[in-house]
Amino acid sequence: MKLKTINFERVKGKALYVQIYEKLRSDIVSGYLVKGDQLPSIRKCEVLMKVSKTSIERAYEKLQEEGYIISLPQKGFFVDVEPENIRLRKAVTAQESKLYDEKIRYDFRSQTMDVSSFDLALWKKYLKEVLDGRYEIATYGEAQGEARLRVALQKYAYTVRGVLCTSDQLLIGSSFQSLLYVLCGLLDKPLVIGMEESGFQQAETVFSDYAFPIRRLHSEADGICMQELAASDVTLLYVNSASTGRNHQPISKKKRKELLAWAAHNKAVIIEDDHNGELRYHTRMTPAMQGFDTGGHVVYIGSFSKILLPSLRISYMVLPPALHQRYQQRLNSYSPTSSKIEQLALARYIADGHLERHVRRLRRHYEQKSNHMRELLQHWFPQADILLEEAALQFIVRFSKPLPLDTIISQAREYRMRLQTNTQGELVLSFAAIKMEDMEEAVKLLHELVVSACI
Repeated sequence: MKLKTINFERVKGKALYVQIYEKLRSDIVSGYLVKGDQLPSIRKCEVLMKVSKTSIERAYEKLQEEGYIISLPQKGFFVDVEPENIRLRKAVTAQESKLYDEKIRYDFRSQTMDVSSFDLALWKKYLKEVLDGRYEIATYGEAQGEARLRVALQKYAYTVRGVLCTSDQLLIGSSFQSLLYVLCGLLDKPLVIGMEESGFQQAETVFSDYAFPIRRLHSEADGICMQELAASDVTLLYVNSASTGRNHQPISKKKRKELLAWAAHNKAVIIEDDHNGELRYHTRMTPAMQGFDTGGHVVYIGSFSKILLPSLRISYMVLPPALHQRYQQRLNSYSPTSSKIEQLALARYIADGHLERHVRRLRRHYEQKSNHMRELLQHWFPQADILLEEAALQFIVRFSKPLPLDTIISQAREYRMRLQTNTQGELVLSFAAIKMEDMEEAVKLLHELVVSACI
């Protein structure tokens, strides 16, 4: 064992014990200090570094907690990290730095949104109210979802989307996918799944996990080809009622009636994914298919990821009576998947009328953003087809000739721009996260990248 000296320089604005800890950790990770090396005693460090005993003790304690050093009685402090662990720690540190240093300038991906569109101060107020209720937050949440939220959602879903159900038929989950896993466990087997040819990856993953065969059905302008559906062996049909067909428009009233008639005739189940169904700002709102279902064939699923915040993980599902009864029989086998605190806050937020008012503001907000974005895209890409996917808050850009999209996406990262494509290999540009004042510069830069990639 060998005792090495420690060079230490103070930095203003940072606690001394943190500086000492970071200095010693750096010496260990860099290899200056290796396993078995002895560190100066606390008393000697006081003299060498001209710092208090408390600062040294706190720094050494933190190093011990993280496994960098060990204290041996009557002997002192020693480095206790194997070389392999050092390499792993370096990799972790580098990865962490990369994550926190990455600053995205223009984000065209659908997973993000402009936080300024949501009243965070108001949301914090409701969270605080819930957190002040000590008893409520000290108990486990309800597996089916908090009763207060289910009551609030029952009224909201009826008022805004025409969904007809009792609060008991509602099931709260952390996401569309988590609810779908529960649903598939309730359904009679065997099942044959029907989906549009474009599919939906999250749903397909669940169906594949259950080993359900999937039938790809051709898409017409207004959705699934009914003739093909009627001729198939499909027993469960997944549809996105808010965005379907080649034009990504809501399912028409006519086709909704046809789908319900098909389900009744075949005793089949329809999963109605009504993602952002209430967020219409160009097309007239169409009530949910579930509200016209008299035979208990439709399972309705809604969420708030784009309406409120993507990080607010709350979705809801309406089970028809037969499936609801089956769920109740198994209720004790389930656990809650969504935060009780957020559920209770959202219940109060909805009950006070804020959600409906917020949605009305969003419609105006996204109408302005989509109009501006369309003008810019038509100006810079006059030869491309620009298609609005309203529910997803994004445009699909169909170019007249194939483009090296992988190259464009890779080059965009150098300019701190993030892009995405769909399963058809088309460029998909979400305007949810792009600020109005940044749109022109962002689209112009995108045009330059496209031109550069095509040279």
